[in-house]
Amino acid sequence: MTTALSDAVASELHGHLRDVCAQIGVDPVGARLVKYTMNAVFVAPPFVIRLAAGSQAAALASRVVSVAGCLERLGMPTVRLTSGVPSQPILSGDWVATAWEYVATVDGEPKPVDLAAPLTALHSLDRLDVALPDWSPIEKFRRRLGSAATLPSEEAAELEHWSRTELGVPVADLLRDLHMRCDEVEEDLDRLAWRLPPGVIHGDAHTGNILLPAGLGRSARFAPLLCDLDGICIGPREWDLVPTAHGATRFGRSGADYQGFVDAYGVDLTAWAGWPVLRRVRELQLVTSTIDTLAGRPDVARELAHRLRSLFANDLEATWRRYR
Repeated sequence: MTTALSDAVASELHGHLRDVCAQIGVDPVGARLVKYTMNAVFVAPPFVIRLAAGSQAAALASRVVSVAGCLERLGMPTVRLTSGVPSQPILSGDWVATAWEYVATVDGEPKPVDLAAPLTALHSLDRLDVALPDWSPIEKFRRRLGSAATLPSEEAAELEHWSRTELGVPVADLLRDLHMRCDEVEEDLDRLAWRLPPGVIHGDAHTGNILLPAGLGRSARFAPLLCDLDGICIGPREWDLVPTAHGATRFGRSGADYQGFVDAYGVDLTAWAGWPVLRRVRELQLVTSTIDTLAGRPDVARELAHRLRSLFANDLEATWRRYR
């Protein structure tokens, strides 16, 4: 399934893609969009190009470039920046891009167990030779909500219409409710007694952020690689275990798949008293991550409305789908 975009959004993305490709000497004609949630990810052989916008995008991309280089030197199982672009990140107007080595992958989606080995390797690190931020998820959620409250008039009108049509409330009421939930879960986080020592964490370790490189044989493959390094920080290692547990409880993953991850990593997060708090943090992450970028993205807007309705109804049985 490909990401559905309005003509205006598609035109903007492809315009910046063409600009970036011109700067790095790549033909954009064969490029294809594979994902657009917070970042737009294009496969433009022989590279993968990630495009991002926003007030924090340039600073974040610069840090990711430093982090990726450090992880490569340490031999961590992570994706690599391309060596064919000497200076990164790449600027295109108010957008910023990074170029990565393209990795041919096996058919089929990764399973939770595929996360266990690369997370174990990453969690062996107490620090990096790069200044990393401390894990502060609620700050990011509030920043997204603030951005949604200050959108340009046309996008603000589209968000207002969506909120009233899909949720039955003015957008101001929606944002106020989400701010309140942020305050509540932040207080609960402050009271948690963590089980594991803090250290380097991925920050968004779900199966959509793992690659299974293809090997030489038909069924062979190399070790899984973590991608999307934007969230690398210093924090509680439990947070990197949340997406697999949440996948089983909210996204319809099988219990057997989750148990495979538990057996391989060695910790069952759902058996811990702090799990309900981290589940609420994860769900706030997944409803705030796109709330300020819904314009021209009907599939994302539709799924976000479904998530919010189940959240407000305290419906823990509703199944969510991944954004595309």
